Amino acid sequence: FENCFCTAPQCSPSRSSIMTGRYPHSNGMMGLAHRGWKYNEREKDLPHLLTEMGYNTYLFGHQHEYNYEDEAEMAKIGYQHAYYHTWDCDEVADMACRFFREEAKGQRPFFASIGYKEVHRTYGAEYDPEILDKIKVPGFLPDLEIVRKDIATFYRTIQRADEATGRILEAIKESGLEEDTLVFFTTDHGPEFPRAKMTLYDPGIKVALIMKYPGVLEAGRRVKELVSNVDIFPTILEAIGIPIPENVQGRSFWPLLVEGQYEPREEVYAELTWHTLYDPMRAVRTRRYKYIKNFQPGWPILMGGPPAQRYGAEMIEKYYGQPRPEEELYELEKDPWEKENLAGRPEYEKIQAELRGRLMRFLEETEDRLLKGPILHPGKKGYECFWVKQGEEFKLRITRDFKEYPI
Repeated sequence: FENCFCTAPQCSPSRSSIMTGRYPHSNGMMGLAHRGWKYNEREKDLPHLLTEMGYNTYLFGHQHEYNYEDEAEMAKIGYQHAYYHTWDCDEVADMACRFFREEAKGQRPFFASIGYKEVHRTYGAEYDPEILDKIKVPGFLPDLEIVRKDIATFYRTIQRADEATGRILEAIKESGLEEDTLVFFTTDHGPEFPRAKMTLYDPGIKVALIMKYPGVLEAGRRVKELVSNVDIFPTILEAIGIPIPENVQGRSFWPLLVEGQYEPREEVYAELTWHTLYDPMRAVRTRRYKYIKNFQPGWPILMGGPPAQRYGAEMIEKYYGQPRPEEELYELEKDPWEKENLAGRPEYEKIQAELRGRLMRFLEETEDRLLKGPILHPGKKGYECFWVKQGEEFKLRITRDFKEYPI
């Protein structure tokens, strides 16, 4: 899939859409699970649903839909068999391969979620120094030696994850289950680089999606249509013949793959509400344009920590020096790295109004609480979400992150 996008550029919210077929602002997961965010009480995710439908359900490795720091929460995850004591790709692959070779064949239908943490910071992988000159630095990052080294470690972790995935696919083949197993390979968001993860620019929301189903899906086919990871849930259900719940907001793209009747998506939607800080924004993306609505205009892009610290002042001055506007508009075919904001230009007034209206209608139809005002963090009093007491004064909590930026 060449144009698959996630619903949120962060772990738990994006994964919640994969597992429920609903947007984070609808299923309740508007922040990280280990920071207190949870599904709404009535949400039913994929492991719970498939367990009810008679599937054996397995978790190997990483998940982020439930608080992995709370054993009581982990008891609710819905998998009949959950092995999450390690997230290392080699160890996770060992567990999954053992399952496919020794347990999977002959039992009733199964669903297995297999997760690694390799491509999440910190990378720390060894790389061949000779590749530094061969690396093509993407246009949203400065071409600095330290950036090339960072990308090199990232690529090495991808290689490790790829090798682990290859071992798992080989185990499925050796077990005789290859032609009976539908495989999805995907990521939850873009990489943790400045102007990627935790932003609604394409490097933050464009994700990998690869499917394999020998004898059913055409090998080597490249799908160019727009799809969202909120569509994965209904696609799985349609593929295995289970009715799609009425409250599902995603659209099955199974007919697109098996030559059925399919109306291509005209747009995908993405959102960010809470990560470590409150940073509310919403976006609509078509094949040609991206429109972003910043609900806290005037703030910088909140991407501090290790990447920004290492890249230094050039990164900050180039991308973070100006406060964000209320609206952003990009013509993606001409400006794929989203550097030139076209919002407010007379010649783009019509398309800006159209996309603004499209986004607002979507938020109203899906009852996004952000339209009614700021969304508080669960378990905190209102003022605690945005203010911190320092001595006798209160200051905006956002200011603590400014210190992470080297100027």
